[in-house]
Amino acid sequence: MPSHPTVGSALFRYYDRIRAAASRLSTAGGPPGDFFQPGWGLPDPDGQLAEFFAVSALSGGPLTEYRGRAFSFLDLTGNPGTRTTKTFGSAVIVARALRHIAVTGESVLLVSPSAANKAVALRDAVLRAYQVGAASLASLRVAVVVPAANLQKIWDSRLTAAKYSTANPIGVFRGAEREDVKKLASSAVRMVTDEVLASSGFRIWYTLDPLNYMLGDVVRAFFEHQLVPPTTDAAHRWHSHAVSSAYGLLGHDLGRQELARWGELPLARPQPRYLLVQHLETPDLVLNLRAEPTDNYRLPSYEVDKQTGLYRQAGHADPHFPLTCYSAQERLERTFYTRNPPTIPRVQDLLARQGGDGIVVSLPECLDRYQEIRQLLGRTTVAPLPEDPRRLREWAGVMAVAGALTAVDRGLIPPGDEVMVHCSGAYSEGDYEIPDRHQLHWVAAPEDVAAVLRKAASA
Repeated sequence: MPSHPTVGSALFRYYDRIRAAASRLSTAGGPPGDFFQPGWGLPDPDGQLAEFFAVSALSGGPLTEYRGRAFSFLDLTGNPGTRTTKTFGSAVIVARALRHIAVTGESVLLVSPSAANKAVALRDAVLRAYQVGAASLASLRVAVVVPAANLQKIWDSRLTAAKYSTANPIGVFRGAEREDVKKLASSAVRMVTDEVLASSGFRIWYTLDPLNYMLGDVVRAFFEHQLVPPTTDAAHRWHSHAVSSAYGLLGHDLGRQELARWGELPLARPQPRYLLVQHLETPDLVLNLRAEPTDNYRLPSYEVDKQTGLYRQAGHADPHFPLTCYSAQERLERTFYTRNPPTIPRVQDLLARQGGDGIVVSLPECLDRYQEIRQLLGRTTVAPLPEDPRRLREWAGVMAVAGALTAVDRGLIPPGDEVMVHCSGAYSEGDYEIPDRHQLHWVAAPEDVAAVLRKAASA
């Protein structure tokens, strides 16, 4: 494998810049639904914080030349405890909690609904805080709620050991609609916030505000600017990212805003453009980009191809959507479950200002290119993809590459422009173990989650 620019602890290397971005976010208003949120202050840097941030590795570099477009990559999967970009946002959330604990003396119970990856990363960050001595069970805990359909993506860790498990529970929702975990968790937090604070001293922080994750993702722009800049000042660089709500790309833009404030961006260089990659089950961001001001854009219609048995796009082919798929509501990646994400206005504004596009990819399209993508990512620092795609458990990285290659094939990315693929997640069967069922808390209603939170705070 060729060497690539790498930063072993991006959050610590760019810490002063993250703090500067946080100070600007402090004027952005409160979190959705008026939930409690600590201030945007972060702890002073020291050896303990450096150890806590040590897993926030970033790497990147040239990838390939494809049809006249220079491809590069950004590897966000360097934490072996998560293999996803959620490490960055989760670590900054926990750092803010540590600052709140130190300043106020209050204990903090983090709460997050999640398809899977945010839950895994937040739990990993809390465990690291314990391991480096930055927090204890008496001061910091985390409770997550995940859909039962996604249990195969939940990583076991030392946080499920008897010493920690009751105080750091995993709630599992059996309902048909995976996104309902958000309603359950938010309703439960509203039910017990005052009660838990009065009885146990724990302040509950519902962490799902997009700004919380955007702050961690500013490091992408700092790393790119310093170590993997565009090869030319004459072409746009497109950033391809598999997205549900596009926190990562919004964080990258926030980082670029900071660079511009410091006068570090070449004025002659074209603004970056963003390529949103989604799947057919939740294509809302791409649909909204395609919508006319007076109309709602709809998915193309699909009909069965009698020769292949696949669904094929009917009539005039829209290059932004799969030409073939297994289902018109195909679920390619289970963590992308958000419909009508709250970030839609921000994403629309970003692409209106700087340009970009969206593309929806299907499972057969990804499988057709799987070995090609596997070979490409094999040249990077991303952990090797399995030969058998059935062993792949996180498809975000594959989707980002497939979306970028397909967008080039269909003329959505102009000749001469560059493409940076954000590999935001890649893990496979065998990379982790799943928690035992007896370590889980099965929930069906907000009252069940409320009971879990009470027990977590009082354990």
